Amino acid sequence: MKILFSPVGMTDPIRYFKDGALLNICRKYRPDKVYLYMSKEVLRFHDKDDRYRYCLEQLGELLGHKFEVELIKRPELEDVQLFDAFLSDFRNELINIHEQYPDAEILLNVSSGTPAMKSSLQILSLTLNFHCQPIQVSTPQKCSNPRIDEEKDLTPEEHWELNESNDAPDDRCIPSLTENLVKEFETQNVIKLINSYDYAAAYAIAKDSELFSDKFKELLSAAASRLKLEPKARTVFKKYNIKGVTADNAEYADISEYLLLLDIKIKKEEYADFLRSITPAIFELFMMYLKNKCNFAISDYTYTDKKDVIKWDMEKLKGTKILAALDKKYNGLNADSFVNSDSLSVIIYELSSETAAKEKADILRNRVENKLRNKAAHTIISITDDKVKSYTGMYSREIFKHLAKMFELSGYQLNEKSYDRMNSILISEI
Repeated sequence: MKILFSPVGMTDPIRYFKDGALLNICRKYRPDKVYLYMSKEVLRFHDKDDRYRYCLEQLGELLGHKFEVELIKRPELEDVQLFDAFLSDFRNELINIHEQYPDAEILLNVSSGTPAMKSSLQILSLTLNFHCQPIQVSTPQKCSNPRIDEEKDLTPEEHWELNESNDAPDDRCIPSLTENLVKEFETQNVIKLINSYDYAAAYAIAKDSELFSDKFKELLSAAASRLKLEPKARTVFKKYNIKGVTADNAEYADISEYLLLLDIKIKKEEYADFLRSITPAIFELFMMYLKNKCNFAISDYTYTDKKDVIKWDMEKLKGTKILAALDKKYNGLNADSFVNSDSLSVIIYELSSETAAKEKADILRNRVENKLRNKAAHTIISITDDKVKSYTGMYSREIFKHLAKMFELSGYQLNEKSYDRMNSILISEI
């Protein structure tokens, strides 16, 4: 069974002595049933002379094909340019038709009616969970046609008799290539998600789509893995010889990626997650700085217990200035004390000759971690950037700059544009 759903417009049923879109579609596709959607203005012409059904009956006789016609009357519909009303009403009508005739082929006339009607049907053809084929109809040539005011006074019978399409059928129907629209919607959606750093959602759309290459899908999957700090990303980008995205030096790659993840959390305004993630970053940065700049090997002064917790080893510390500094800070170091960023900051003050490093250690430990982390981890509150500012005197972006500077003081440079470069590479592959 073939069904046509058609708004009725001012060029239906016949205009310029040629088929209007409604008749032209019916002449070519010969639907078994035609639903005519009528606004208040169209109903005025229908009530006057029943011109739409009359011409369909005449066309049926000419073709030897009966059109079953059902009217969808909307006498209250005057604002025919309002998009939202049609989108909802058309959706409901099409769903009802599909439920009544689940195996039918449904055609949509997207050339009759107002622009709002046409665009609503085009969108529904893409978003409904059953297939509807939109049909466009090009307009006939008008160079030798009479004036509209001469034509409008004709009766439906006269219109039909003078319809040139009856003697010389002119197929002006063009199936709308919704595939192009689908591709554009999917592509723009994926691009938007990539630029929002939501690679998992972008991959969920792309992975089963034929619109995207296998290489693009692999790179996008790697980007999603990167955001989870999985090493897969480095392997995939290296496979395609893509440089300047992930850090290749294993010595600092993990902390570099972790810091860049914090940067993404700020960009996505995930401030609570940002604060909860600060402690590991500060700890690793302090460890890195002490190793690289102070020749401090943590294993020379610590041991790892059965729970993999790094603790200070009192025997190894005995007689060292490290123990003296820790004893002074904590009024005697507890024998069961574990290594944390606070104790590491004490050692930075003791061993480092760089004022900048001491300042960063103080800011990150005392103004940031000590004040904010517990609030984010143990309090049910909304964390905004303004609250971060009120607690520390700094916005999240400023805190991140201190983290990046500590990374730099350790001897490395953080590529803060890394994710944006990766996004550009991903989008270039679409």
